[in-house]
Amino acid sequence: MLLAALLASGAVGAPGAAAQVLADTTGRPAPASAAPPPPRPADDWLGRDKALHAGASFLLTLGGQYVLVNKAGLSDDGALPVSAGVALGLGLLKETADVNREVHPLFSWRDLAADALGVLLAALLIEL
Repeated sequence: MLLAALLASGAVGAPGAAAQVLADTTGRPAPASAAPPPPRPADDWLGRDKALHAGASFLLTLGGQYVLVNKAGLSDDGALPVSAGVALGLGLLKETADVNREVHPLFSWRDLAADALGVLLAALLIEL
């Protein structure tokens, strides 16, 4: 579509045509010295970030379980899917929000795996 507009306007081959080709969808020219985006951060399987994800999901699941059983009157078996679902849902919400960050937007499946590990460990503790 941009190429068709350039051909129709006669800008192709004219001085400054390169700047017009770099124009974005709003019609503004791209900066001549646009720096490349910074490299993406490493998303290792092990590390502080994954421990924080697993720990937060673990504590959210246990906390939700406590509230649902002791304050809302649900049984252990009825409360576990709810508390686990809320913890996993919050992890998914966090990853969805991370996509919109200005610096290093990243949806991490590894973070979600760490969240699932935390929920699994909490479920095992609850079932003891």
